[in-house]
Amino acid sequence: MRPFTAMEDDRVKVTATLVPRGPVFPAYMFRFDTNHGSVTFSGDTTHSKTLIRLAKCRDVLVHEALQIPPGVGLTEEVIDHHKKSHVMVEDMGPVAQASHVDHLVLSHIENTGGTIDSVKWHRLASRGYDGAVTVGQDLQIITVA
Repeated sequence: MRPFTAMEDDRVKVTATLVPRGPVFPAYMFRFDTNHGSVTFSGDTTHSKTLIRLAKCRDVLVHEALQIPPGVGLTEEVIDHHKKSHVMVEDMGPVAQASHVDHLVLSHIENTGGTIDSVKWHRLASRGYDGAVTVGQDLQIITVA
């Protein structure tokens, strides 16, 4: 699907497009462009060339991330659903690099094995990416310069 303008006024333009999310339809991603900068939100999605195109050369990419540690006790069916609907944290670096964004922010973080180790997640998401990485936290403020 081609991106479309979802909303525009004198301060912000919001562009949206469909993204793949396993059995869930529709699922959207959004890009917000302002005079101060631009931010792309992946929404829930698996790998998507559409996302990379829409996020291309933006200031910030806010992307959901997942980790399924080995031996966590999930059925193959549940693991398959997660992999068809989300992006693993260790695969985030190449997505951000291909998008040529300045800053990757992990959001909607899901760790099926328990608590999040922010240092480990930062390291995993940074692999293959030259920009800044933030492992998002509730109520965190990210400045767009």
